Amino acid sequence: MADEQTSEGMLKELPRDRILAMLQDEEASGQILEDMVRIWLHDQEVCWAILHHPGASLATLYYIVENAAQSLAESIAQDKALLGKFPEVRKALLVNPHLGPEVTGQLQREAEKQAEGQPEGKENKGKKKQDLYRMIKELSSGQRLALAKKGNKEVRMILIRDPNEMVALEVVSSPRITDSEIIYISQLKDVSEKVLRSIANSRRYRSNKLVVLNLLHNPKTPVSVSLNLGISGLSDRELSGLAKDRNIPGAVSRAATMVLEKRKKQVSAPGRGH
Repeated sequence: MADEQTSEGMLKELPRDRILAMLQDEEASGQILEDMVRIWLHDQEVCWAILHHPGASLATLYYIVENAAQSLAESIAQDKALLGKFPEVRKALLVNPHLGPEVTGQLQREAEKQAEGQPEGKENKGKKKQDLYRMIKELSSGQRLALAKKGNKEVRMILIRDPNEMVALEVVSSPRITDSEIIYISQLKDVSEKVLRSIANSRRYRSNKLVVLNLLHNPKTPVSVSLNLGISGLSDRELSGLAKDRNIPGAVSRAATMVLEKRKKQVSAPGRGH
């Protein structure tokens, strides 16, 4: 086809009606469609035609979906036929920064509902987790940052261990994260120290005794953080457990021991007790 030889430079010179006419040709090459997207991404009608063109590659679909303006992204989210044909599009939508939390939540619920319709054997669960892990691993740092804000629990539990500390920190600060997730994360030994420090610096989480105890018993928690978690406010039983914990830094277990010994002295001091 002559159209296959059309360069991006030539496409820029063509009027909009000519572009739309070219998109009626089902034999238009994938390269032409890719070039069109980069020029006409701002035009919803052109993008919509490319999304439904049989020659569009997954890379082209991803580019449109991830960068689409809010109105186009929301229209794509409602296109059941497109999402059914290309499940990857739903995943790409989740990292679109223009989608609101309501639409993002809807997409996640639909994905979960679709998964529920499949046999939930161990092999199937493992495969789904591997597929999700693989999909996330292939995303750029920017895409993972966006997903950390809007992803569901399963996504957050993967991204909390992301090698990019900024992504992991975004998970902890996500407005969607729950206290139960923070309780779980605070005991993990394979997360960044900065994640544990961020949790410890949050007034909301410092008021949760389970979070505090998890951080204190976590050998990955920086000593300076542990010593500022209010060890003196722990119960005798909690202090005893901390003092006997051989997996944590000595400075932390010694601090617990000192508080316990101080309390014993106060109880046995003259003028106290009976």
